[in-house]
Amino acid sequence: MSRFTVVSLLVSLLVAIAPVVHGETDETFSTRVDELFAAYDATDIPGCGVGIIRNGEYVHAKGYGSANLEHGIPISRDSVFRIGSVSKQFTAAAIAILAVRGELDLDADVHTYLPDLRKFDDIVTIRQMVHHVAGMGDYDGAITFELRDGVPFRFGNEDFWTNDEFLGEVLEKPLAAKPGEKYEYSNLAYFLLGQVVERVSGQSLRQFAEAEIFGPLGMQASFFNDNVNDVVPGRADGYQPLADGGFEIYMTNLSWIGDGGVYTTLNDFIRWDRAFLRGSVPGGEAVEALMLTPHPVTVQTMDPGSLDPGAGYGFGLDIGTYRGHRVHMHTGSWVGFRAFYARFPDDRLSVVTLCNRSDAAEGDRSLQLVDLALAEFAR
Repeated sequence: MSRFTVVSLLVSLLVAIAPVVHGETDETFSTRVDELFAAYDATDIPGCGVGIIRNGEYVHAKGYGSANLEHGIPISRDSVFRIGSVSKQFTAAAIAILAVRGELDLDADVHTYLPDLRKFDDIVTIRQMVHHVAGMGDYDGAITFELRDGVPFRFGNEDFWTNDEFLGEVLEKPLAAKPGEKYEYSNLAYFLLGQVVERVSGQSLRQFAEAEIFGPLGMQASFFNDNVNDVVPGRADGYQPLADGGFEIYMTNLSWIGDGGVYTTLNDFIRWDRAFLRGSVPGGEAVEALMLTPHPVTVQTMDPGSLDPGAGYGFGLDIGTYRGHRVHMHTGSWVGFRAFYARFPDDRLSVVTLCNRSDAAEGDRSLQLVDLALAEFAR
């Protein structure tokens, strides 16, 4: 899974959906978007779905490619995509809801809620974990995971652990850095935050998110997939290209969630976007304020990537400016799926893309798309 430093590499493809018209359609704008993704305008390749939201409505919703190559099923607004680390904002929202209710203390030692976690030399707080300043490292970085005798565990679809087996491994891992000193992206921290939600609420993260976030917003097709063997109507398969041409299926066999794991559709995701536009974020203004406030250590130590200098990390979102426009942003990358979300609150404009091919991060179409949208619709 990735963070938004792949932002300049993400949205490369974007899949079609029948255009949705609200008022007058700017045909020139739509044509320019089509040109960005013309290479994927075929039925025998995977692609992406793209939505451009203005004032809470899609002004452009179109796609290129297929959700399933075996049956030639085109991507639609109801195609269900895995969204990788774009999921983190939903895990963080669950933590924020519990904190605002007084059921969880953001500044408490994580051992308050996970007493079976390995003891550290320094206190690690829930707040530090949310903002990636807990020093927990990542499972594709400084922290190593082994199957046996020095054989590394291969994440994705090659090796396998159950959720409980993976949790047992994570609970024993040391810190990779001193907590509180610098931003260090950590999927491990977010996986453990999912466990915190479960310990505090008495519900799985999947159940809690359904009851407190997806259900209230009417996101009926959205959920944390904590069982990859579930039948998911409308699911888009993930693919990766082969060296000699063509594609092969690239889906995960791992069911743990928190760092990722949300499945959603374009028709559902706009409801999440509208919640920020209309002030109806589950949990109220206090939850929204938590989510959109970057930790000062992240502002000082985070590489802003494609954002302007001074960007930081909030609750599952990169918070900063892009070409002078305030933005809340995140990307996602896991097995054959790539996702991108950027919301420009002052411009009442958002861009979301859901892709089902692993090479969707190549090129810079994501930022080209954002530039097109800002040029057309920014205030």
